[in-house]
Parts: sequence; C-alpha cells; structure tokens
Amino acid sequence: MEWFVIAHCNSCDEEITLEVESDVPPYEMGDLIDECPCGGKFVVDEIREMD
Repeated sequence: MEWFVIAHCNSCDEEITLEVESDVPPYEMGDLIDECPCGGKFVVDEIREMD
C-alpha cells in the first residue's frame, strides 16, 4: 500500500508531504517525523491511503 503523510512544523508554517510504501500506516497522528530547517519538528497531521 502507498500512503501520503502530511505534516506541519510545530514552530513555523512549513508543510511536508511524504509518500511511504508500507503494509500498515507508517505513522500515527501527532508523531514527530523530521526536523524543519527552522529548528522545529514536523508533526503528522494527516495520513491518507492511496488506492
């Protein structure tokens, strides 16, 4: 399965979208997944399964 993971920085307005291949959801809502260039952390806001 392919998943789109949308995350926002907890310090600025930056947003990222990741495409992840996995049999189960790769993250949970609220997970910290990456560092933003501003020094904040990206927090998962939405996970969508792609058909």
